[in-house]
Amino acid sequence: MIRNFIFISALMIFALSYAGCETEKQGSKDDSGFDKNTGTDTDTDTDTDTDTDSDTDVDTDADGDSDAGADAGEDPAASLVGTWGGLVVVSIIQTGIPILTTQWVSSRNWYLTTIESDGKGNLTLHEKMCGLKLKLETWMNKSYVPQYFIDSVVTLERHVSLDSTEPGTPFVSDNVYEVRGANLCDPLNDPLPANKSASGPDDARDCEQDCTGAHCDQDLDGHPGVTTILSGALNCEVYATQRWHAKYNGEIIDNDTIGGPIIDNFSEQTAVAASNKTCEIGNPGTAADDCPQHQYFKMVRLSPGATCEDVMKLTDCDENEQKCDTNTKQPLDPENDQADDCS
Repeated sequence: MIRNFIFISALMIFALSYAGCETEKQGSKDDSGFDKNTGTDTDTDTDTDTDTDSDTDVDTDADGDSDAGADAGEDPAASLVGTWGGLVVVSIIQTGIPILTTQWVSSRNWYLTTIESDGKGNLTLHEKMCGLKLKLETWMNKSYVPQYFIDSVVTLERHVSLDSTEPGTPFVSDNVYEVRGANLCDPLNDPLPANKSASGPDDARDCEQDCTGAHCDQDLDGHPGVTTILSGALNCEVYATQRWHAKYNGEIIDNDTIGGPIIDNFSEQTAVAASNKTCEIGNPGTAADDCPQHQYFKMVRLSPGATCEDVMKLTDCDENEQKCDTNTKQPLDPENDQADDCS
């Protein structure tokens, strides 16, 4: 019966985030070249009279919101600049599991996001990971992502271009990718290190080296790859390398809320070692979960100076994230998505 859980050890590794060992080689697939200027453009109106004053005022409505785009020279995306809390949910189907054959797993990721504009409607989103939890189809095992894993995830940049911030305006990003726990020369195309390729659980290598094509200790815990901890039927640590990419394909809901589907999602992983032999058995694979309810993002505006602590106050999920679907709804709680709820 223990083989029934073997591949769950590799499955638990799947904990999507935006990170990478070689940050200069990762990020958006499309080199946008956006200017990361966070200041606002000066709006110089050309009036029919001889007034030569530069008009830099921003009109506000009754509730104090800026009327972005009211004048030709204004930044059409200016009202979105600021601090946001975000939730990204991406799910996969784990394949190659003995007896069970397949296993569904959903990765829930919380971010502190800072939005900047170049003054022309081109936004840069700086996404810092705050929390990461997994939801599994089975109750027989639990998976825990340690804080040092979360701390090792680098802030990623995502880009969106807008000509309006009216409700219903599409909010579509470039396709952002990341590699975790591997030192690849071509992060997008090179193969991940093979399953069980580490010499053992202590085969930690420096992620700061030039590309080697091998696993590396991204979370600095003395083990290869990145670490996920299993408890329940299995009690062990699994050390993995991972790669994924995805893009936002949502819309502006209102001035304080953005959300919608995630598309062009792809993920893969390898289990290079584990803390005991039981968790090392097998060669895990992944398949796409095509259910749209299982792939989505949402963002809510936060006050200036907000921190990751403020982000995590907007969800009440328990440790294995089963109970957040039935508790009092919070702004950054996942939706009530289950493995079999796709219509």
